[in-house]
Amino acid sequence: MPPAAQAPRSFQRPAAAAVPGMRPGQVLPGLCLLALATGALADELAISERDYFEVLPVVLTVSRLAQPISETPGAVTVIDRKTIQDLQVRDMAELLRLVPGYFVSGYNGANPIAVYHAPLDEFGVRNLVLIDGRPAYSSYYFGGTARGLMSVDPQDVERVEVLRGANSAAYGANAMFGVINIVTRHSADTLGGEASLRVGGGGVRDARVSLGRGDGTLSYRLSAVQRRDNGLRSLFDSRDLDQLRFRADLRTDARSELQFEAGLSQLDAGDGYAGDVGNPARTLSWHDWYLNGQWRRQLSDTEQLKLSMSLTRESLRDSYAYLPVPGITVDFSGVGRRMDLELQHQTQLRPGLRLVWGAGVRQEEAQSLPLFYRADALSFTESRLFGNLEWRLAPDWTLNGGLFVGHHSWTGAFATPRVMLNYQAAPDHTLRAGVNKSVRTPSLFELAGDVRYDLDGLTLGRTFAATGQVRPERLLSHELGYFGNLRALRATLDVRVFREKMDGYIASREYNLPAPLPYTGTLVTDYVNTPGPRISGVEYQWRWSPVPQTDVWLNQAFASLSWPGDSGAGSTPTRATTLAVFHQWPRHLRLGLLWTERGPMSWSGVGEMPKRLRQLDLHLSYPLRFGPNAARVAFTVRNLNGAQTLFQSRFASPQSRRQAYASLHVDL
Repeated sequence: MPPAAQAPRSFQRPAAAAVPGMRPGQVLPGLCLLALATGALADELAISERDYFEVLPVVLTVSRLAQPISETPGAVTVIDRKTIQDLQVRDMAELLRLVPGYFVSGYNGANPIAVYHAPLDEFGVRNLVLIDGRPAYSSYYFGGTARGLMSVDPQDVERVEVLRGANSAAYGANAMFGVINIVTRHSADTLGGEASLRVGGGGVRDARVSLGRGDGTLSYRLSAVQRRDNGLRSLFDSRDLDQLRFRADLRTDARSELQFEAGLSQLDAGDGYAGDVGNPARTLSWHDWYLNGQWRRQLSDTEQLKLSMSLTRESLRDSYAYLPVPGITVDFSGVGRRMDLELQHQTQLRPGLRLVWGAGVRQEEAQSLPLFYRADALSFTESRLFGNLEWRLAPDWTLNGGLFVGHHSWTGAFATPRVMLNYQAAPDHTLRAGVNKSVRTPSLFELAGDVRYDLDGLTLGRTFAATGQVRPERLLSHELGYFGNLRALRATLDVRVFREKMDGYIASREYNLPAPLPYTGTLVTDYVNTPGPRISGVEYQWRWSPVPQTDVWLNQAFASLSWPGDSGAGSTPTRATTLAVFHQWPRHLRLGLLWTERGPMSWSGVGEMPKRLRQLDLHLSYPLRFGPNAARVAFTVRNLNGAQTLFQSRFASPQSRRQAYASLHVDL
């Protein structure tokens, strides 16, 4: 009989504490009045033509329509390439420390993840990660996003747009707590060769080479990346990651262009805990490849057609001997596949009225004898129809209405609407209010997981036996917001106040089989819908450029998470703060400082984080020349304020590392 599988990790999580005296509804008016008053005073001052915030970023993530960040139906954080270079991050998850309400952790150092304001699982399944429009999450195991975030190298990234809040109205299932949209660099912007090397403490040994060729009609980039490190202290979580990526861009005529991408990744990573017989220290191997293509046709100045398709395959090899029972092998191994096809049409119906709509289909399958107790693959198909209408009711009023209708072959039909109204209260000052619904559909394991322990054809135990009755999680979100562009101060302020209610939270629950088994008796685990948490809070994002050489980011998030009755399954920090300072000294020496602080919390599947966590990172970079070749040398110290205990669980209390590393980048 096939090897058996171990049940997924789970930890007990306490109920969350409310934020004493926090009333988000009272915070927003005060902030808005302050910003409006400050803006009115600033408008009386002379504004330089070189004002840093003269042109605000244009984003696509929220409604699928190109909109200035001041007019989007939601709060967005944009991280540009210059900021990515200033911070010298090794993983995309680390970059999300810059986003208000996002927390970065992981059950070990080889699987860093980021979640938005409610750490309800260790896989990040309630965030949707898009890389050039391609969904980057696991089809095989719970829909996790950790390895998807690792599948792109920060040096290849042009910008990151993060919608803070639900967006199933535009993207459907899994866009429940936010959308992380990663846009890589156009191949025409990376012509020539590049090479970089990074070495330092904690076993850091990274290397990258890239070659770009082409012209304005056809260009391409081929890059190879290696990342090595020893992980966290006191854990067996070293990481050995190798990647190969290709991107090509072809302009077929004045109105049409093709984009094609392909990638391979191989990860060998430490996992498990010393002393845990059910999840011992070991090395697992994960391999994936993807193909991603987009065709865009500009039909007119106001009308565009886009066709996109992606294919992804991932495989995991992870097995070990279960020592308490000789002859038993625990196995997580399996294969996941996903195909996604979508057609999108954008048009202007009349002045002040724009529409984007489209249709698509996604098929996912997972094949794992250990996890599903069957040799063939399980699959589901999800078809979708979506649309978003932007209607400028009056010069100062804009209405955004979105609707996503989907059909999941296992769980049936669902609809996720959004309505958001924006009001320009004064020049450069926008208020927004709205409501939307989002869903998360169950993973294949939550629908059909069947974990058995067999020996010589005899079933000795069974731990998971999903009945397939679980339905999608649902989230109802109410939001108030403010965006101010304080031009004379060279600053912007973005405030979001939210209240969210989740119903149908998917949790594990035991039930009894008709007949007992020798080692596990009659108890097995299923996934069921339970009452979900209530989350409320306020967050703001302040960006300030006091002089052209300096940028300051200040983010804070205040939140309260409560569970009905005794069903507590996690807690969130009541306060989290991020302060980033970027400065360019004479001779182009650049400084980046990043400080994050968050209060105690519990992270489902990771462990308890009972102490306040503080992290200070220092980054310095300086341009050089090697003959005709431009170069840049950089020096980074992470956890400059000292190592800290990241979480506590039954088998581990890992610490972060104070580590320094240096890097050299050369344009060839």
